[in-house]
Amino acid sequence: MVLALDRDRRGSDRQEVCLTGAQNPAKHPAMLTDRYHDLATHRLDDTRRAEFGIDPDWHFGIERRARWSEMDPFRHVNHATYFEWYEEARNLYLETLGLPPLAPDVPGPVLAETTAKYVKPLIYGDVVMVTARTASMGRTSLVMEYAVWKDGCAASGRGVIVLVVNDTGEKTPIPDGLRAAITDLEGRTF
Repeated sequence: MVLALDRDRRGSDRQEVCLTGAQNPAKHPAMLTDRYHDLATHRLDDTRRAEFGIDPDWHFGIERRARWSEMDPFRHVNHATYFEWYEEARNLYLETLGLPPLAPDVPGPVLAETTAKYVKPLIYGDVVMVTARTASMGRTSLVMEYAVWKDGCAASGRGVIVLVVNDTGEKTPIPDGLRAAITDLEGRTF
């Protein structure tokens, strides 16, 4: 449990209690940044790969627990949930590797195309690893692949992401720093 002091509108001190993992990012941005944007937190090692049955050519992942609200009437994870998990992994992957936070005048990732393949069902309470990687990079776009792992691959997906300046809607080149960070993480050139 994390305790934080905050001031209310009248300037009086008040104590706010936040449960770890549920901090209000507006009040505790450093906690959010430290927890989610540290590459070491998400870099997969052999131990983590073995724990979830992940193939060795995946290097980035986020651990998730299937929530009750993500179930469908057949009591397994709803198909739409996988796209949310892929989105979370994709954005965290790009932000962790150096893409700036979304703002009107900076490039942001726009999903141009996406697919999913379901291999085996997941149920309430399953702890999974959602992985993301870059399969190819062009000048303004990249193809990303995703997978959800629990005792091997349970689902996989693919997405074409285009970098677009939010203000203008114009495509923009992938920044050199992001390109270099992706190349370094994936251990290959594109």
